[in-house]
Parts: sequence; C-alpha cells; structure tokens
Amino acid sequence: MIAGIVFIAGFIAGWGNSPGQPPHAAPPVLIPRTRESEPLEYSSFRESSFPESSFREDGPAIAVHRQPGVPVISLRLSILAADPAGYAGVGHLIQHIIYPSLEDRASRIGAKVSMQRTSDAIIYTATGPAEELPALARLLIQTLQPPETPVDALLRAERDLEEERLAEWETAPSHTRSLLRAQLFPGDLSAAGTEQSAKRMSGAIIRANWAEMYRPDRVSIVAVGDVFLADVEEQFASLPGVNQLLLPAAARDSVSLRSLAPAEATRSWYGRAWQTSDLSPAAVTVTARLLGDLLRTTLPTTQVDVEHWWTRFGQAIVLVVAAPARDGTRARTELDRAVTTMSSRLDATRITATARAVRHEMLFYSRTPDGMADVIGQFIDRDGNSAGTEQFYRELDQVGVDDVRKVLAALRERTPASAEIPPQQLLPPR
Repeated sequence: MIAGIVFIAGFIAGWGNSPGQPPHAAPPVLIPRTRESEPLEYSSFRESSFPESSFREDGPAIAVHRQPGVPVISLRLSILAADPAGYAGVGHLIQHIIYPSLEDRASRIGAKVSMQRTSDAIIYTATGPAEELPALARLLIQTLQPPETPVDALLRAERDLEEERLAEWETAPSHTRSLLRAQLFPGDLSAAGTEQSAKRMSGAIIRANWAEMYRPDRVSIVAVGDVFLADVEEQFASLPGVNQLLLPAAARDSVSLRSLAPAEATRSWYGRAWQTSDLSPAAVTVTARLLGDLLRTTLPTTQVDVEHWWTRFGQAIVLVVAAPARDGTRARTELDRAVTTMSSRLDATRITATARAVRHEMLFYSRTPDGMADVIGQFIDRDGNSAGTEQFYRELDQVGVDDVRKVLAALRERTPASAEIPPQQLLPPR
C-alpha cells in the first residue's frame, strides 16, 4: 500500500512504484518521457534464465534467479496478507516495531535490510554476501514470529505511523494521489492505517492480528544472486507455526472521500485517473507513457507525472499535473482532452519506441540483485506467477496501434476520478 504506486512499485509507476502501487506504502512510480534507443539484450529476461521456482501447499512459494557472477544475494520475503477489518495499519505497525532490531542484526553480517508495505503484501528484503545465506534466511524467518511489543518500540512505531498518515495529506503531490486512490479503490486503505484503528492497538491485539494474518502458505521468497534453488529451499524448509489467538471484532475502517486537511500548494494541481482493471497491463503501461509524453509537449511549463497503478485491487492510469497559477486553466483543459488528442495521433513507430523504453527501464531497475528480486516479487505478490515478469516483458514487445486504441477508447467511455488543489495565496513580503 506505498504506500506504493508500482508499476509495480518499480517500473511502471516509475521503475519504483512500477506499474505501481497507489501512494501509501511506497512512493509512486513515475513514467519519464520516452527516449528512443537501440534494443538491449539482457539475459535476465530470456526464457532460459528466468527463475526456477517451487511451491508447497503448506509452505512458501520460492523463486530463485541465479546470477553466479555476483558474490551477493538478495532475499525478498513477502507475506500476502491484508490488515484484518477494523485494524488498518497493523501490518505496517508491526514492521516499524521490529525493523530497528532487524537492521542492527543485519549490519553485524555486512548486510542491509529494507521493508515495504504494499497493497498486496508485507515485504522485507535482505541483501548481503552470498556466503551468509543461512544468516540472511534466519534474519527474515524471525520476522514471521509473533511480534514482541515493548512499550518503547510500540510508542515509536505508533509515532512513525502517525507521521506517515499526516504526510499523506500534507503536500499537494501526495494529497492529490490520496484523493484519487480513495475514489478508485476505496478498499485500499493507507498502509499507515487510520486514526480510529490506531486507538485499538495494544500488544495483545497486535499479536492476535498477526496470528490472523500469518500462515506459511502465504509466504513468498525470491532469491537473486549466487545461489541455487535447493539451497534456498533448505534454508526456508521450516517456518514458524500458526498461533491460534482470538482477535476481537472491531468496526470496519473506512476511507474518507474528502480532504482530511488543506494541502500545501504554491501551484495549481490537477489529477485525473481511470480504472483499467479489465485491460491488458502492457497496453495500459504504453498508453500511460504516450499520454505523459503528449502532456509534456503541450504543457512545457508544467510538471507532468503519469503512473500505472497495478495491485490486487486493480489497475488505473493516473495523470497528475502541477501548473503555475497563470497556466492553470490551460493545464486543466489540456489534461481533460489528452485522451481524445492522443487518439488522433497514434503512430506505430512511436508506440514501438515507447514500449522499448519501458523494457529498457525494467532492465535498468533490475540491474542489481535487490532490484531484480523486487521486480519478480511484485508479480508473484499480485497473482502468484513467478514467470509474470518475463510474460509482461514479452507482451510489451507485442503492443501495437490497435492495443493502444482499445485502451484510449475505454478511457473515453469512462468517467475519471478527479482531484484539484488551488494554489495558496502567498502574502507579499513586508
């Protein structure tokens, strides 16, 4: 939920929120303007080198992408779990409780860790020397234990989540995206939860939530680096068992469709977003980029961000424009007619170059073990398909004029979600 607009959090939304995650768990993936360049060859997305995988009905799904030339390994562990009704934010709260000690233990073996809460999963990534595979695995497995909640750690974590909730509405960029997310996916609550749910948290409640969220068969492991599938299977052969704790019923959390506070804005901000869950993800990504390039050309004095949100809640194309006050009216006009304008300017050569640019960014984002693990893991978190990244990569190469025209036609028929923030009136200096 990262807090993310991912194309997956990485490439589509900004390879980083890639096709991406909406803004609440991770930062959105922005789609930069297209650059034409020669095709790249990269073994990571060739069929022969894509991840080996294994699956047990009562255990984790494991995918391994071997890179023997790199003496480093990145392990990405994700738990596919939504926060229980009435306890929005508890998954991310648990992350904040255990992360400081996790980071400290990782540093002792020369490793680094990161955490992320997306709309699809609770995620931890550990990257370190390949020879430390057993230690890295133990580090991640410990995140699956019922969380200890000492008072100081709980207070610190609650403060961190409160700051995240406030930050979501503080500035115009995140404020605009939060308004759009609430309209498109009202069930996709902020990773930081709500003020109401925060009041229900206690040590016992947090452990009962974890007992409801965690099961070994909800765990996915992605390993990238100098490692074999059998090695990873051995290290993750035994995961913590399930605890049976009763979780008290609570009223469902709800998302506000109104602004929770005025946004800080010195420019005019306009957001438009369309549901595209029934359309081809590859075609949606290419169409989003084309719309972004068009708006940057027609609005040279404005900031244009284009994102493809893609999570278990669905897909969306999101356009966000920030314009100086004097250009606000023109920016809104061009934004509202961008889909129609693009429909009359489709060009096969440009579409091919745009699709190629997305493929290149996927390669660049996944050039490191942790980047590759994140790309593969995002697809697995959404639909359990370890070959999803490769399939998407190949589908991009097949996107043509008819595919983009179909997406644009669907956008014209649908009423977009809308958000607008006027600039604040600044006082003249005395």
